[in-house]
Amino acid sequence: MVEFNATFLIAILSFVVFIMIMNAIFYNPILNIIRKREEYIASNYDHAKNCIDKAQEFDSKRENALKETQAECRANIRNTIEEANVIANEKTHNAREESKVELQTKKESLAQDEKTLEDTLKNSIVKDLSQVIVSKLLGKQ
Repeated sequence: MVEFNATFLIAILSFVVFIMIMNAIFYNPILNIIRKREEYIASNYDHAKNCIDKAQEFDSKRENALKETQAECRANIRNTIEEANVIANEKTHNAREESKVELQTKKESLAQDEKTLEDTLKNSIVKDLSQVIVSKLLGKQ
């Protein structure tokens, strides 16, 4: 059977003192170290999560800014193309008008030259014919 005597009480007392000493010397410092590590890990986890959130926010802002810039560039390109088309159409229209005016001037000049040549030819032919007729009439051959 189990006896409860002084040795048993001393053993229990020494066990309780041993546990108290172990708590003071060993368990509490280890528990403090474990608690500090958990706090360090938790703070680093929170910091990493904040950094990830900031990075995602920055990335979304960058994407939005990029999309806006692309839209502005496309609008600028479209406007520049439209302006260039308007200028090209104006220049083409002006060139056509100038060509028409120049063509009309050349036609008038050619018509005048043709009339001058025709008059010159008529006078020359009439002179030649009149000389031939006069020479035939006068008998000079």
